[in-house]
Amino acid sequence: MQLLPPVKKSTVSDGVCNMDAMVNLSYAGVNALMLNELKAKFPACKTVKKKTGFFLQFAAKNAKDLPAVEVGDGIEAYQIRITEDTLRIDAKSEAGLFYGIQTFLQMPARIPCGEIRDEASIPLRMIHWDLKGYEPKFDLLLEEMRILASYKVNSILLEIEDKYDYKAAPGVGCPGAYTYEQMRKLSKYAKDLHIQIIPKLQCLAHSDYILKHKKYKALRENGHVYQFCVSNPKAQQLWENMAAELMDCFAEHKGYFHIGADEAINLGECPKCAKLGKTGSFLKKVGASVDYVLKNGWQPIIWDDILRNLHGAMTDEEARQCWVLGKKAILMYWAYGYGGVGNEFPLLKSFLDEKIKIFGASGYAGCDNWAGSVPPLDIRGKNIDAWTKTAIENKLECVCATGWTRIGSADCPAEPQESSWFTILYAANSMWSGKPYDYRKFICELSMKLFGEMPEQNLIDAILNIKKSPYPIGNVKTLTDTNQRLKFLRLAAAAECLDMEREFICNLNKYYFGKLGNKLEDYRIDYMNKWPGVKAEAIAEFKKKMTEAINEYYIKFTADDFINSRFGYLEKLYADAAKLTAETEKM
Repeated sequence: MQLLPPVKKSTVSDGVCNMDAMVNLSYAGVNALMLNELKAKFPACKTVKKKTGFFLQFAAKNAKDLPAVEVGDGIEAYQIRITEDTLRIDAKSEAGLFYGIQTFLQMPARIPCGEIRDEASIPLRMIHWDLKGYEPKFDLLLEEMRILASYKVNSILLEIEDKYDYKAAPGVGCPGAYTYEQMRKLSKYAKDLHIQIIPKLQCLAHSDYILKHKKYKALRENGHVYQFCVSNPKAQQLWENMAAELMDCFAEHKGYFHIGADEAINLGECPKCAKLGKTGSFLKKVGASVDYVLKNGWQPIIWDDILRNLHGAMTDEEARQCWVLGKKAILMYWAYGYGGVGNEFPLLKSFLDEKIKIFGASGYAGCDNWAGSVPPLDIRGKNIDAWTKTAIENKLECVCATGWTRIGSADCPAEPQESSWFTILYAANSMWSGKPYDYRKFICELSMKLFGEMPEQNLIDAILNIKKSPYPIGNVKTLTDTNQRLKFLRLAAAAECLDMEREFICNLNKYYFGKLGNKLEDYRIDYMNKWPGVKAEAIAEFKKKMTEAINEYYIKFTADDFINSRFGYLEKLYADAAKLTAETEKM
């Protein structure tokens, strides 16, 4: 059986358990959501709820119950025993049982007899779900949560930005932003999936999605739309009101609250903040936000980059003074190992020596191409595995695999989550199993689970590293897709290769620069009248397919942004070339 994540230990014995022969389902510690899924999958089974324990048992007619067993003290440990007429899952907690069920749901109808023992390698296996670049249609967002849970992800860092219609900040939400009622539904659904939601609300920089609005202009630091003014009490009050609203939205997840605090490049600029200095400004604003989160019974998380002076926002000595924040907040140490190298985290030991609690952060998308469509698994996988290894060795409670769908609010959207499943679920695989996995094997096995079919070899190569193995637009012309997700992936991979089309038309314009619009040999004008037009028609046909596909998954506001950023400039280049060619005199 190809199980993802792979289990820690399994043994096989003689015989086969035929799930179609099961008639009884007894359980304890299974929530209503999971029970309904099981009933739908096995409608012929009679269900019996027991009062104590955490177990699930399928049994054939006249089969004897298997006794309960101790599964050990491992993180969310479970055990599955399979005989010819019974299948039983035991766990020490409801979460452990839930993950045992996820393993079971990947099994075929005829299961080899034997035993599985499994447990997580990292307690908090977090995936960053960034809504900045794309807002999934709400039903899709719920579906995405279910997919993550099935691969044993147990926490989501939810970067919301302007994709929620804040009552506390009227006018900030984008057209079609999620409502309070939808966020409450998401909160309850995630809890049923054993996913803890960690809301993220930037308290200092990366706040242009708020400050770009005229209503909030007075809250800017020295006029910069990017950053709150530390010395303006109304800025902190607005942030606290927004934070309180998110705490209410996700009341079932009272635990961690991420306040950002990264990349604050405009510290201490306005006259009032200048008196505080860079360090004083950072400590005042971030410290107040940390205290507010603590006062409300949540645990604050901040990015660590200012504290290690990654961007030179202050002197190293000034940055070191900010380490005091680590006594109250958890530092999320992000390092993405650009290019597959540099997957080392030199300041980790220093932070830990200071008794600062650290969560690691790898990158599954938005790291290698700010206008990409498919993240490279061979690069992201190295970084993900490096953080898994580091977390286990240093007993870190959490690693968060980040996926930036927009680097900053002013930037174009990067890779959509919908075409990033291979790096997302590789991170889930790594954090649960604690071990690297062969990338090509992973692509093949996950494809069968996600799509029910194997992609063509050149798409597998593109998933591995699309820069090394581009997926040309011509590939999507003749393919018939039986799976909507696979269709989206193919189109997204082809969209990343629009760079090749831009290079083609730019080269033509470069070759004939100064001649187009003036005089050019007749056979070259004929060439320019033919091939750019043919290419432009092909691009227009592809754009139509891509537009239809992305609108299936995302609200129009964010889908349009993807289409404009990928096709807009290319269309202008073709139009400019056609105009110049029309104005050119034949020689």
